[in-house]
Amino acid sequence: MLASTVIVICHPNTNIPLKKSKKNSVGVLVAIGLLAIGFLVFNNYAEKRIKTSLENSLKNANASFDKVDVKVLNRKAEIFQPKFRFKGKVLKVDTIKVDNIHLWDYLFKKDLIIGDLYISNPVVKIYNLPADKKDSTSTKSKEKSNFKNNILLKRVKINGGSFEIFEKDSSDHRLYTSLRKLNMENVRINSKTLDEAVPFNYELIRLDCDSIFYDLDKQHTMTAGEFQMDNLDILTTDFRIIPKYSRAEHQKTTDVEKDRYNLKIDTIRLNNFNWNVDKDTMEIRNSYTEIRGADFRIYRDKLQPDDTSIKPMYSKMLRELSIKLNIDSVAVSNVYLKYEEKIKAERKPGLVEFSDLNGKIYNLTNMGLNRKDFPETHIIASAKLMQQAPINIDLKFSVADKSDRFEVSGNMAHLRAKQINEFLQPALNVKAEGRIENLNYYFTGNAYQANGNMKIAYQDFKVEVLKKDGDEKNKIVSALANLVVKNKALNEKPDNKEISVERDRSKSFWNYLWNCVKTGALKTFL
Repeated sequence: MLASTVIVICHPNTNIPLKKSKKNSVGVLVAIGLLAIGFLVFNNYAEKRIKTSLENSLKNANASFDKVDVKVLNRKAEIFQPKFRFKGKVLKVDTIKVDNIHLWDYLFKKDLIIGDLYISNPVVKIYNLPADKKDSTSTKSKEKSNFKNNILLKRVKINGGSFEIFEKDSSDHRLYTSLRKLNMENVRINSKTLDEAVPFNYELIRLDCDSIFYDLDKQHTMTAGEFQMDNLDILTTDFRIIPKYSRAEHQKTTDVEKDRYNLKIDTIRLNNFNWNVDKDTMEIRNSYTEIRGADFRIYRDKLQPDDTSIKPMYSKMLRELSIKLNIDSVAVSNVYLKYEEKIKAERKPGLVEFSDLNGKIYNLTNMGLNRKDFPETHIIASAKLMQQAPINIDLKFSVADKSDRFEVSGNMAHLRAKQINEFLQPALNVKAEGRIENLNYYFTGNAYQANGNMKIAYQDFKVEVLKKDGDEKNKIVSALANLVVKNKALNEKPDNKEISVERDRSKSFWNYLWNCVKTGALKTFL
């Protein structure tokens, strides 16, 4: 029984499953080995292909770099110290990191899809140099036609860096800003976007920068403490227009009279801001703009020769603007405005100031000028004249109307004569006494002539014409002047004076309005 049992256990047929198991194990090991070798070959091939493609793309973009590192296993790539030069533009970057590369789309569809693109400390410098002759339209068209890939960058993150624009090869900045961060999502580049002024599309953008400097013109610079853009909303703080020269030096930079500006705005906020370029024309759309807390000081030296060039009306300025605007409304609050005018060398400048200025502008647009329902631009503002007298203005015009027709009305109350002597005495050598209780006006006009009416109620109004020194009263002339000034009692109903004024087209709209009011005042007083 025992021997029989041993024979059964050791029967040769029991070796067949063991041999099959060994064969299967060897097959699995061979397959794993082949897969490993294949993966290594594929990995090496993919890395070389991506690296070569990136290097060629950089070279085609006139870029130099230290090295390109690709890690297919991690689906990452990194470009060290790239530097781009093209058409007077220079871009330097510490590192460009690419993460989460979609290998299948790239290797088999030639579409580059990247999950994350990180750019560290870019320094963008733009020099306004003449365009290279090689940069012809035919060359650009050829480059676009050769661009067959679709590029999608799901997330782009830029940290640090700066953006600078120079005048030709000068070391002086035309524009400079320090960049904190810039985030974009779903950035798409293809043959179609390359035809646009901005050669890519994006869905979301967040921008944060500071230390903005812009060389505005020969006499002024523009700065901002901070600029933030969150998708379609923009916030700017500590915005300034700063004169480069003192009042005396300012006049040496111009052959004709030209205003010297000094402006500070606490905050500027834009809601639902959008822009694009259509046929080389920039279009800006904005639903609401808020300007809060401003101090604006203007100085003009009338001793300089007059600027006799024709000054366009606001409607024409907007109609012929090089960019297209569509701004639904603008709100201005808590503004101080001071205007000084130097008329006589031996006297101090005449002064007019407005405080607590608040206003709104509706339908600031020059888009769709031919449509029947083109909206009318409407401006409403209120302030205190010379710190005390309340003043209001209501102005309407249509940008589409080539006759530049406008309608303006307003009122002022409780103005004491001594308050306007700050302007009358140094500017006109006239000193007034008494007060204006109420003033109302309404004018319609165009670029050439205005007509309307004005009512003034005043009390104990007297005029003193000063001698040339501006201080001593000229008694004879003053007496003659006061003979024709009609003193009205406070309870008398003011007369309605019809007024017609021809515009001096070398002067601004505000000079035009001032002449209308001045003509009405003279008709009332004399």
